[in-house]
Amino acid sequence: MEQAKKFHLNKQQAIVLIVIIALTVCAWIYTAVNASSSGMDGMSMDMTGAADPEMDAQMAERLAAAAYSPTMPPFSMFVPMWIVMCIGMMLPTAVPMIFAFDTISKRRRAQGFGNSPTYLFILGYVLLWALFGVVCWLVGEGIIALIGGCFTSWTHTLIGVAVIFLVAGVYQLSPLKNACMRGCQHPLAFVLHNWKAGGSGALLMGMKHGMECIGCCWALMVVLFPLGMMNLFWMGLFTLIMFFEKNAKFGTLLSKIVGWLLIVAGAILCIMGGFLLAL
Repeated sequence: MEQAKKFHLNKQQAIVLIVIIALTVCAWIYTAVNASSSGMDGMSMDMTGAADPEMDAQMAERLAAAAYSPTMPPFSMFVPMWIVMCIGMMLPTAVPMIFAFDTISKRRRAQGFGNSPTYLFILGYVLLWALFGVVCWLVGEGIIALIGGCFTSWTHTLIGVAVIFLVAGVYQLSPLKNACMRGCQHPLAFVLHNWKAGGSGALLMGMKHGMECIGCCWALMVVLFPLGMMNLFWMGLFTLIMFFEKNAKFGTLLSKIVGWLLIVAGAILCIMGGFLLAL
């Protein structure tokens, strides 16, 4: 009986959940449509076998150019795409935290401590992820400007991807990752320890949770760059990984398993790249 009450949704939480589901579905539909129209979702076209031959040729030419000279998408394209991707991937992983905030906010409001709207908490969370996308674009542009000329063959790009995998894998095993993940894994404790009343307080708390969530998940999001930012298969897989890392009892173990898998994959790619360079 107590367990049933624990998972009972009140009217406000039901509305919040419906809104999150609607935003998530819209984000995934938008991503799927844009991936298909831009040819960026190569896996889905390969699996269906129904791609237009001319589109296949254009995509192959684009992929070949990217392999020899990696580039970042224009800022005006990248940031909106990143925000939509984060709504589709990260917002579902934050549902337990959002419910915890909504529960405490309702209790504080009933006790006369003012109104702390849940939608402002969500807005702050998404805003931090959007700002992180801007940082990713700036860092990517900076890296390409500094060492982009070193990528003279797809073998160099392969080694670059290996470095990304290795860095992400090591971070998955780091104490900082564990510290950020613990904050995400205990939503009620986070809300109680960081409570700030009012609309501005809700926005700041959402931003703080966004910062903690970025600390937990940034490495996996960066891995999506070489795998394909609009590849629905990898997006779906990484969404599940991040959800269970943050919300399941085996989340810490899963994080370490993924870390070691990334390290092994990065090492294999390094060996392959070194072997090809030696030829």
